[in-house]
Amino acid sequence: MPSARKAPARKPVTKARRKKKKQQKKHRGPLMRFKFGRLVLLWILSLIICFGSYIYNRNMHPEKDVFVKSAEPELPEESSLPAEEESVPDETPVEESVPDPAAEDNTGEETAENGESENGEGEGEGEEDESGNVHSGPTKVNPVPETAMQPMDYLTRCAFLGETNIHNLSVDGILQPNNVYASETLNLNNYTREYVMLNGTTIRILSVINSASCPIYLMFGTESLSEQPADQTADQFDVFLNSVIAVAPEAKIYILSIPPVTAAAEQASPPLLNSTVDEYNSLLLELANKHNVYFVDTNTALKNNESRLAPEYALEDGIHLNSDGLQIMMNYVLCHVPE
Repeated sequence: MPSARKAPARKPVTKARRKKKKQQKKHRGPLMRFKFGRLVLLWILSLIICFGSYIYNRNMHPEKDVFVKSAEPELPEESSLPAEEESVPDETPVEESVPDPAAEDNTGEETAENGESENGEGEGEGEEDESGNVHSGPTKVNPVPETAMQPMDYLTRCAFLGETNIHNLSVDGILQPNNVYASETLNLNNYTREYVMLNGTTIRILSVINSASCPIYLMFGTESLSEQPADQTADQFDVFLNSVIAVAPEAKIYILSIPPVTAAAEQASPPLLNSTVDEYNSLLLELANKHNVYFVDTNTALKNNESRLAPEYALEDGIHLNSDGLQIMMNYVLCHVPE
């Protein structure tokens, strides 16, 4: 009988072999397993990218989402009329294309001879003044004369652009934040670079009023007069005003004269003199007449018997208005609104 082969002796199962078998069992499944943490991480990264893209588009293309759009209705896209025929406002009511309600009233030959109407505007539409500037509408009478006081809700239909004094209108609760576009660091030197808040998003100030048709109030110059002369500041305001008119040609524009300062501000270092403030405001009046926009002399409403700002209406610096001073200024604005 042939001898039976002996079975090879089994190697003892060592601890290292058991560990190796466990590792082999682990790798039998798929190489990549689903992990919930990775999904959450991808979702967070996608959210950050989308938010960054949204902020970039809002700042680089503000014309797609702005504060106030023009009230003029858009033409239907399927209109097949030639361009010349579409430009003729045959079907558009006159009242919608002319925002000034006083333009509907014909006051007769007597108003034309006097050169002004009941709302403070003359009939010199399209006339050219001595400086060669063609007025785009009836000639405004400046400073704006006193009128019946408007209700407080008038201010909710306006946009106020400016420096610290305008910024404090929102801080002190006199105006709603949605009506104030200003900051403590904004001035005539940096308005093209500085940002203001719009619905929780930063945006450049000229983009805020893009195609706006609401009344726009401007007060600039206080922050610059301590460092540069009045004529240079007025030249900068002239450039700024041209930009405002270009982006919001349908809006009523009001220039607010800057407030006076206290005696302490005139003695500070560097000083800001009331004579400089008065000179600058006179230049603003000339610019208002040059561009045929309104000029509201709020400076006069804030002067005391010494032609200065009373300390009880000023902050500690003697230059900027406190809440009481701002309220006086806004009451004056409400009493000087052409109808």
